[in-house]
Amino acid sequence: MRFGKLFVIMAILVSGCDGGGRNEPADSPAAALPSASPAHETPAPTGDSQASDSPQYVVVMLGDSLTAGFGLAPADALPEQVEALLLEASPEIDVINAGVSGDTSAGGLARYDWSVGSAKPDLLVIVLGANDYLNGVDPERTRTNIAAIIERAQSSRIDILLVSVSPRSSAEDDPKAAEFAAIFRELATTYDVGLYEGLVDKIQDRPELLLQDGLHPTAEGVKVIAAPLAEAITHYIPQR
Repeated sequence: MRFGKLFVIMAILVSGCDGGGRNEPADSPAAALPSASPAHETPAPTGDSQASDSPQYVVVMLGDSLTAGFGLAPADALPEQVEALLLEASPEIDVINAGVSGDTSAGGLARYDWSVGSAKPDLLVIVLGANDYLNGVDPERTRTNIAAIIERAQSSRIDILLVSVSPRSSAEDDPKAAEFAAIFRELATTYDVGLYEGLVDKIQDRPELLLQDGLHPTAEGVKVIAAPLAEAITHYIPQR
């Protein structure tokens, strides 16, 4: 991470879906967390259909508003765009959107069983922590929460790709920013998991790729950040 530069931090607004299928902010950031929305909600296969209908490789993206697709149609959210790219090379991939706008690392940990465990993924992509920084959560608390998520996934032999969060403030302006930013590299090293950095670097200084809040990507912005993330995920998918 480049601590001398200002970084975009994902907005922290709890959102729901309006009748047009777009995620919009709730009246209060203290609103109850909505359910995560999987990219594909299909009935559990039964009988002889299980082998043919089940995807061969399942990815869960556990995150906040960036994962959930704040302000976008469901099909334009990051997990769905990543899945579309992966399907071009591997037709038996399922990327599940387990994003909840406004979620903190504590929220992600609290809903682990039904957001991650129930999906039995091969790979867990963790995109959490931005809301912790915005809300002034102690960095050590964030580290503890994300570490717990990693440990639970590893106990189930789930591969992990940790997506780092870049604080908005520089290290000079806010000493806690450097401490917070270091969490992700420390966790990746401690637990020997993959680390993906610079998720929004390519769009943070391009207003045409951001919504009016200047923080969340437009549908086109999502496509820009989805491509390199999808490429990183392909390294986890077994070659057949």
